[in-house]
Amino acid sequence: MKKGFGILVRTSTIMVSLFFIFFASSLLVAQNTDDIHLFQSYFFDATISQRPYFEGGLSYSDFDMASVLAIGGQGGFPINKKLEVQAALSYINISPEQGDGQSGISDLSLYGRYNLSNNGKTIFSAGGMITLPVGSEDVGKGNTNFEGFGAVRHKLQSGLTLTGTAGLLFFKNWEDDYDTSFNIGFGGIYPVNKLLAVVGEFNMQTEGDYMMVSAGVDYKLSKGHVRGALGLGLDDGAPDIQIYGSYLVNL
Repeated sequence: MKKGFGILVRTSTIMVSLFFIFFASSLLVAQNTDDIHLFQSYFFDATISQRPYFEGGLSYSDFDMASVLAIGGQGGFPINKKLEVQAALSYINISPEQGDGQSGISDLSLYGRYNLSNNGKTIFSAGGMITLPVGSEDVGKGNTNFEGFGAVRHKLQSGLTLTGTAGLLFFKNWEDDYDTSFNIGFGGIYPVNKLLAVVGEFNMQTEGDYMMVSAGVDYKLSKGHVRGALGLGLDDGAPDIQIYGSYLVNL
């Protein structure tokens, strides 16, 4: 069980950091954030990419009783200006504090989203996800899960882009029955200059006691983006801390 004081300290640190991010970004020149991807809600987003992209990276998650290292790739392909399809696959290693570790590949996750409305400032999209059960049971995979979601982005005059998403997930539990979870997330993309953007997010799920806040950076290069983020768990189902790093290339 996480200590209440520890949660308060972590939450306060993030809130103070986000305050200074908001303040600083409002004083600087805005950039176009359409090609800046979220971290926690990477696929559950509203924007439609104009170019195919691929991202390779890793994440390290530290839980109370174990740590999880995931190395993999994800990306997307625009069918047209309104429709985009995506996929993700990774290799997972679980290292418990006691006992032997487990490793294996994840399920193949397939996503798609369709742009419903875009007036230049506000974007609405809807989409879905399905996992193909190709993963290893040793790491808790090998299930067919489904999710439908809606997402929005709204650009402010200051250059900030606010984001929001909500979805309903149908997933298999340990008894091989389907449970449902309502997922909600919101955040923002704060352009520091023409190359650097800061991404802040909050996500929660009604099943599994999952709640996390994160802050990350996205730095543009000539053909891609260097990305990294730090996440802090606010509930027992989320990792105490999560570190993420990747490189995204536009094809």
